[in-house]
Amino acid sequence: MVANLAVYIAVIMIFRGLLRFLDISWPLERYLSPLLAALLAGLLYYYKFHVPNINVRIFAFSSLFSALCLIAAFGLSKYRQESGRTAIRIVAIMFFLVAIFHLFRALWTVFQVPLYDFMKTGWVSTLSVATSEFIVVLTTYATILIATERQQHALIKMARTDSLTQLYNRRTFEEYCAVEYSRTCRSKSTFTIIMSDLDHFKWVNDHHGHQVGDEVLKFFADILRNNVRKQDVVARFGGEEFVILLPDTDSEKGMIVAEHLRETTLSTIISTDDGSALTFSSSFGVAQYSDTDSEWTAVLSRADKALYRAKQQGRNRTIRV
Repeated sequence: MVANLAVYIAVIMIFRGLLRFLDISWPLERYLSPLLAALLAGLLYYYKFHVPNINVRIFAFSSLFSALCLIAAFGLSKYRQESGRTAIRIVAIMFFLVAIFHLFRALWTVFQVPLYDFMKTGWVSTLSVATSEFIVVLTTYATILIATERQQHALIKMARTDSLTQLYNRRTFEEYCAVEYSRTCRSKSTFTIIMSDLDHFKWVNDHHGHQVGDEVLKFFADILRNNVRKQDVVARFGGEEFVILLPDTDSEKGMIVAEHLRETTLSTIISTDDGSALTFSSSFGVAQYSDTDSEWTAVLSRADKALYRAKQQGRNRTIRV
């Protein structure tokens, strides 16, 4: 009786640990699993000491264990993240198959002759012990696999994004530009690059501190990220400079995008720790790919020159070349 309860509770703990590890919230399970465990304990106790019956005890354990495995399979089916999805599906299928096996065991016991020795319950009961070990092994393997995949994704993200703004970094932007340049040369399409720089950013750092400066950078990054298309590539180029790659876009449409970003930036108000309101502006340079460009960096160079002109002409403006 104690061994059966220990196995049941162990599977609950394994399942709950896996749900927590996967960030799956299922309030119903918090009450359902303990309720089934309490029901199992009552049935095992009653049919062990009051009305001894091995067949009923096996039926009670197998049917409730089957229910628990179905709960586990359903809970794991709620997992929606990309990393580790295959491993979780395998574990969910494993729980489902174990549930079917224990349901078979429960029905098998109904049609068996009355048993008087628990150690002679047959091959089906012997197999049921192996299923518990299989749950432990496969769940452990899946957990290790998911943890490894998550670590790999985290390392890749660290290598490709800017830690402060969560935008792409310069290296990743250059990779996208190289690919877009090759595609444009083949398809005879075009692309536009926008370079942007926050105006008087040094003044923000000197008068409000670097913490406020970091907040300004993050706010500006959100403005850029939230006001471009899904296929556009936004990156922090360095310091307070940002770049945007607009595939299949000419400079006229690029100007519209840049002007919208400039106006949105100018209307943004940030509350500082001392309660004051801080506004800021940005300058933009826009350049389009030309058939005479031998490499994509030529477009970037023109966008940089346009940005420099915008700075020279008083900042808070957009210049196209």
